[in-house]
This record gives sequence, C-alpha cells and structure tokens, in this order.
Amino acid sequence: MGARPVVWASVSCVAALLLTGCSGVRQDAVTRSAAAFTAAVAAGNAGAACAQLTPATRAELEWRFSAPCAAALGELRLPVGTGPVAAVSVWGGSAQVRLADDTLFLSETAGGWKVAAAGCQEQGEAPYRCELEGP
Repeated sequence: MGARPVVWASVSCVAALLLTGCSGVRQDAVTRSAAAFTAAVAAGNAGAACAQLTPATRAELEWRFSAPCAAALGELRLPVGTGPVAAVSVWGGSAQVRLADDTLFLSETAGGWKVAAAGCQEQGEAPYRCELEGP
C-alpha cells in the first residue's frame, strides 16, 4: 500500500517531462513553418509562401483579390520578416511567432503547422490588425 504514492509521483514526473519535451518540439515545428513562410516572402517566392498558408487563409486571400494565391500575395505589403524570432507561444493547435518586424499566427493542420495570419501589428488592447488572415 505504501508504494502507490511513489508510483503516482513517478508517473506524474514522467508525464511532466514528456509534456515539457513535446512543448519544445511543437515550438520548433512552429518556428520552422514561420521561417519557411518568411523566407519565401523575402525571396519573392509566392508559390512557396502560399504553400505555407492554411487552406482557409489561402481561400480568403484568393477571394479578396479574385486571383490565384501567388498573384494575390504579391498585392499585399507584407513585412519581409527577416528579423530574429523574439518569441514563440503555442496554445494547443494555435501558435504565435513574434519577429522584430512582424507577428505571425499559425494553426496546426493535417499537413503540419501553417500560417493563418501574417503582417500582424499589435493594437494595444484591441485585436491584432493583420495584412493577411483567414476568415
């Protein structure tokens, strides 16, 4: 009977370590996806940048400009986003990546982490204002 608290304490410690480790892996995946998007935008590779968008954001962009994603993306004035990553936050299937000159919001999809909003600027207590975002 005395061994049960030790077993539960051990299980709790292992669970905490696994969750912490998973958090770092998720942040790395989010950072890689954000970096792929910003590198594509900086290089002028609209096709590669479009591949990093969530389906809903891509559809919204195409609807807004009545053009394919690659052409529509060229109409936006997105920051190049080449600055260093200032912070990465992950909440379940949503994430935020703050760069020196941009803030990106990402969503976890079946195809991995994808950009849901970009070119986002803080508005004090109001929601972020984003140049590119889905519905």
